[in-house]
Amino acid sequence: METWLSRTMMDDKVLDQNLFFFLLDHEVKKARRYQNFICLLHLKLQKVSAGESPSQLKTCYETLGDLLSVEMRDSDLLASLGEDGWLVLLPYADLQAGERAKNRVEETLRYFDFKKRGIEIAIDQWVFPAHWTDTQDLFLQLLSRRAERGEGGGNE
Repeated sequence: METWLSRTMMDDKVLDQNLFFFLLDHEVKKARRYQNFICLLHLKLQKVSAGESPSQLKTCYETLGDLLSVEMRDSDLLASLGEDGWLVLLPYADLQAGERAKNRVEETLRYFDFKKRGIEIAIDQWVFPAHWTDTQDLFLQLLSRRAERGEGGGNE
């Protein structure tokens, strides 16, 4: 029963990727017009040890999704990037608010055994207008970061 409840709660908060990117673009345009801030957190699951099974990655992915759905505000937008990552859009969050949200997530992650399972979670943070000027610029930075980590940058 508890598993069903957590899956339902997470599913209610997670947006379809296309809808998320549409809303992200809308929020960027709105922030530019009204001179607001937006923060985007990218949480990436990375295998530390090569011997981990795909089921371990999937379990960690689902656990991280459950954590995010609980930790984030109702106004924050959450989207999945496949089986290995999440995006969280924090409307009206500047550098400090984004850093606090990032720290809160990192603090919560300390209580879970991801590293024992051979999974590490990297969290990148971008804030509009400090780190990007439009949605296309943000996507280029996201793809660049993925390429730096050797994850490729193609369609997923």
